[in-house]
Amino acid sequence: MKTSPTQPMKTSQTTIGAAMTKHWRKLTSLALAGGMAGIAAGLLSCSSLKANDAYDSLQIVQVQSISGSGSDCVVPATASTSSRIAGTLDVYLPDGSYPPYILPLLIVNNLDAVGGTKATEMNNMTLTHFTVELSAPGMSFSDACPSKFDTESFTVLLAPAGSAGYTVPIIKGQHAQCLLAHLAPQPGQDPQHILVKATVTAKGRHGGTSIESAPFVYNVDVCTGCLQDDYNVASLVKYRYPAGYPACDALAGSNPYPGHPCFAPGQDEPILCCGYSDNDGRQRAACPAVPTGKTTTDTSTGTTTTP
Repeated sequence: MKTSPTQPMKTSQTTIGAAMTKHWRKLTSLALAGGMAGIAAGLLSCSSLKANDAYDSLQIVQVQSISGSGSDCVVPATASTSSRIAGTLDVYLPDGSYPPYILPLLIVNNLDAVGGTKATEMNNMTLTHFTVELSAPGMSFSDACPSKFDTESFTVLLAPAGSAGYTVPIIKGQHAQCLLAHLAPQPGQDPQHILVKATVTAKGRHGGTSIESAPFVYNVDVCTGCLQDDYNVASLVKYRYPAGYPACDALAGSNPYPGHPCFAPGQDEPILCCGYSDNDGRQRAACPAVPTGKTTTDTSTGTTTTP
């Protein structure tokens, strides 16, 4: 928005009467005052528009759907046809790990191009990091598992009307450990649950100023064993949590419950684990299970679910 002060009218070099001179000075003074008022109003208006636009210009659009593995785990930079609206994280895996929850997001620069090269385009944005804030009923966060944190810094250029896919760890391993301690599962107990709300904000630079998106809210059902209690394969039903998991050498063929191919075991998809002895004779668990036997699962023996 451009405004300019009202310009005073030009007068001739002819001498004007005192009364006319006084009248002209009054008009000029009013005109200049009006021009300054117009500038002030314009600046306020532009400032308001800038604040609103900045809040909407950088946008977290949705959670992307990823179903592949390896190179197929790249977060697409265009909107996927399906989108997850909430998640599940099983933090009580028998291998003793503390799985993070990774959120694959689509981020968009909603500004229009104003023309110019990549170097001179005024509406380029640079995505630099995300801020995550967690809350959960009855949960006390601490320095060991902070309720608010920033992701690592990075640089992703977003051209006008451009988009990018990016993964954001909204629940880290230390949070999973704290949440498990809060849930405090007991042997033989059914899955315990706590709903964690993650509020995510994308942040970056637009020109010489900072810019951030509107908050994006995503809920995660954090549980103990809830992704290990819904096996439908007949030979595996007896291993539903809180029952023990099978031995690896008692499983043959492929694992029908390998978890999500792109994320840590325990995120969103059912997971089957199995037990084995290491070279020192110590009992270990593999998540997901790696069948090493030649018999069917009906002949397997269970082990405890304690990590």
